Amino acid sequence: MPAKIAPERNRGSIIACGELPSNQRTSVLLARLIGLVGDSPRVILVSAPEKSDDDDIELEAMLTAAGCTQLHRHALTTRAGAEQRQLLDLVEQADLVILNAEQPLKLSTLIGGSSLARLLRRRNAAGMAVCGVGAGAALLCEHMLASGTAGPTPRVGSASLAPGLGLTNRVVIDQGGNASDRLGRLLAALALNPFALGLGIDASTVVAIGPDNALEVFGTGGVTIIDPSEMADSNAAELEPGAPIRITNMRLHALTAGTRFDLDFRRAID
Repeated sequence: MPAKIAPERNRGSIIACGELPSNQRTSVLLARLIGLVGDSPRVILVSAPEKSDDDDIELEAMLTAAGCTQLHRHALTTRAGAEQRQLLDLVEQADLVILNAEQPLKLSTLIGGSSLARLLRRRNAAGMAVCGVGAGAALLCEHMLASGTAGPTPRVGSASLAPGLGLTNRVVIDQGGNASDRLGRLLAALALNPFALGLGIDASTVVAIGPDNALEVFGTGGVTIIDPSEMADSNAAELEPGAPIRITNMRLHALTAGTRFDLDFRRAID
């Protein structure tokens, strides 16, 4: 569950980014993201690199090009790294923490249940912004979409959920592929957990959830929101693995840059 908000404080923004290609357009997008936090924010980039840290170095360079002047990069390779006093002290003083990963499970197994995870929830409740880039976006949620198969049809086993960081329980995030590729796994995930909204984010696109639980979209792609609150029927529990799932009465919203959406009332905001 998200941490409790301290009296007279606002929760920090929760920011989810789709995949960010290395180009000038991404630098502009990152400059907009940094601007959400404030002038010259203190930024910590936490990652779980696979075989090399080339992606980290590339993202660090793009953040610097976007005007991020106070940036520390920290690569986690073991769970002990999430207990390091130096890293925890940096997060205590940060205005924004960015989580970057190629695989959400890689990062969640390193920080889940750690001092770093508890600190991120506490600091976000106290006003610090937390951002997930690429697969790191899925980790922001209480219910993390850990893996899934591509395709528009929901099937049993096409979506695998795991415990995430738990900054929000309002959404399940899928940041991979185009809208049709991720539609099936989002629908399958919501058939199992119809409380949350499904949130699919295109590349070069950012969703920022403010302390008022309203999200805003910016960037060049689109965002798909699937609302299962009025779902009438699902036979997911009756089927064999791989079988297509029947789901009725789902609502779908396709959002683009400049659109705001209220997560509490589940409607677009003018």
